Amino acid sequence: SMPFKEIEKIINIFFPKTRYYETGKGFFKHVFVIHSSKRKLVLKIGRNKKHIRKDFTTYNHLPSNIRNRYFAKIYWRRGLFMLQKYGKKVKVPAKELEKLKLVGNKYGLKDIREANIMKFDNKFKIVDAERK
Repeated sequence: SMPFKEIEKIINIFFPKTRYYETGKGFFKHVFVIHSSKRKLVLKIGRNKKHIRKDFTTYNHLPSNIRNRYFAKIYWRRGLFMLQKYGKKVKVPAKELEKLKLVGNKYGLKDIREANIMKFDNKFKIVDAERK
């Protein structure tokens, strides 16, 4: 079993403003929001390597010219860990949700819903999706 509490303590040493994001039951990842001086990131820790690999594969299968336009940037992935850009949790306008669902359908993504979308500056992006 992964020592999540110990990992949280170590992260807090390097990034004191870090907080654990409660993902709830039935999810396959633990999420830590990391605040650095320049940006807000999220460290996702999977219960299994395949859970992180699926997210990374989904991201990489999007064409490179639209990948970061509609999907939150993933900086790196190693084993059970993945570092991703993190946005602001706000209400997603119906028009934006519909636009991202159309993009998702075009590129074979499922689970495009408000809970998996965040606001980055003035754009809404997908932070979590799976391939069909």
